[in-house]
Amino acid sequence: MTPRLTVVVPVLNAARTLPRTLAALAALAPAPDEIVLVDNGSTDDTPARLQAFAGSAPTAKVIVIREPRRGASSARNAGARAATGDVVVFTDADCCPRPDWLAGLSAPLADASVGAVAGGLASTPPRGIVEIFSSLFTLQLPAAASRHTRWTPWAGGFPTANLAVRRELLSRLGGFDESVALYGEDYDLCARLYAAGAAIVYTPDAVVEHQHRVALRAMLRQSFGFGRSHAWLMRRHVPRGLWLDLPRLGIVRERFPLPLWIDGGSPDKKVLALLALGLLWRPLLVLLPLYGGWLWWDVTRRTRARALRVSWLGRWGLVGCLLAKAAAMTGGRWWGSLRYGRACL
Repeated sequence: MTPRLTVVVPVLNAARTLPRTLAALAALAPAPDEIVLVDNGSTDDTPARLQAFAGSAPTAKVIVIREPRRGASSARNAGARAATGDVVVFTDADCCPRPDWLAGLSAPLADASVGAVAGGLASTPPRGIVEIFSSLFTLQLPAAASRHTRWTPWAGGFPTANLAVRRELLSRLGGFDESVALYGEDYDLCARLYAAGAAIVYTPDAVVEHQHRVALRAMLRQSFGFGRSHAWLMRRHVPRGLWLDLPRLGIVRERFPLPLWIDGGSPDKKVLALLALGLLWRPLLVLLPLYGGWLWWDVTRRTRARALRVSWLGRWGLVGCLLAKAAAMTGGRWWGSLRYGRACL
């Protein structure tokens, strides 16, 4: 029996991205049984756009509700409470599902042990250096399908940009943790799904295209939030264990007595390490421009593989974005470590 699907979309001041998102929702085939759009207190013309879409949607029942309590968790929970489908399918107001999206998400749910299904993420055609950078380095998911039964700092967590959850199970777990306004609430839900005995299947065939940040400040704020959430997730779900990420090497010791997650392979830490070596012995400072050249070559390779036309100077801009994002995430992890009492560096 095919489950009934409700698509839930939290929306806050999304006038820039909504036109493409709503057009993609209208083009879904098969269409969902209903779409719940949750306005989370928008102050732009978002509410008018949502009402206009509800009045003109050709293939699905559309419900527009308002959730005054700010926060993506509160908005998603409000949408889930309004849903009547067997499965609640989450995406965001800056996402454009491909037409066959729901078919890909529905198939793994034929297995009763599967509590949720996560889909793949791509990028809408990017414009500008920041958006191009995000399309190359943000929310990069694997190309192969997989099945997961536990969350670790390195695996098993999936974003709500593309996540379908059985409604009964979601209700039993109490939905998303509303104490978290943004960042980490989706991975926390995944961890609680596993604790309840459910599996999550990842299928790259169910694709949502993401409209990335176009401003550097917004991208860095997002990266800081992601980093901060790592320590919070460690506090909630990793009582002990060592997770050490080094260049081309990952070390896991789950019986390590303390919870410790160290990312030693990020570009900002490599720059700091090279700078420290150069201060100890000046000739080693030559490694800094060499590493910068390697990063430039790497972003050149990535842009060419995606057929993105970026100028020579623009590729240096991508290198700058990469270093800035890594530093913002590191800052978020350090701040989160102090706030949540977990070493996540």
